Amino acid sequence: MVDKNGVEMKTGDIVRVSGAYFKNDNGLWFIERSPGDPSWCGNSYSLMKLKRNGQPSTAKYNLCSWPIAIFTNSWATRNEAHRWNEEHAEIEVVTGMDTSALAEHFMGLAKELDPYIEREAWDWGENHPDVLRHKEARKFWASVAERLKK
Repeated sequence: MVDKNGVEMKTGDIVRVSGAYFKNDNGLWFIERSPGDPSWCGNSYSLMKLKRNGQPSTAKYNLCSWPIAIFTNSWATRNEAHRWNEEHAEIEVVTGMDTSALAEHFMGLAKELDPYIEREAWDWGENHPDVLRHKEARKFWASVAERLKK
């Protein structure tokens, strides 16, 4: 998928969402998972809010998706928000920001898989599909971290 300027969006990119129906959906985000990533079966982009200093946010409502998913208990509000977002919400890849904190975040995701890989390899062997799948995911997260360091 491309942003409003035709730039291909990928995992690790910093994006700005604007024009969304709910105020909390607007702002700076980074793409944590995108379609085609290992261990991601969704067809939407999973976004995580960024703080002003470039660190991933730990706020209560720090997750979003693109296209924006609407979760509300009002059918009318949900329909109005969907219509509004289809017409007005935009996403744009932002460049020129410090991505060192994001590189650490993705390297942390890669390192979190090490105990699982070690245990599964011990239980089932190095060539078990789960071991290979987790190794592929670890390699992917590490490659995103390396791309962000540059």
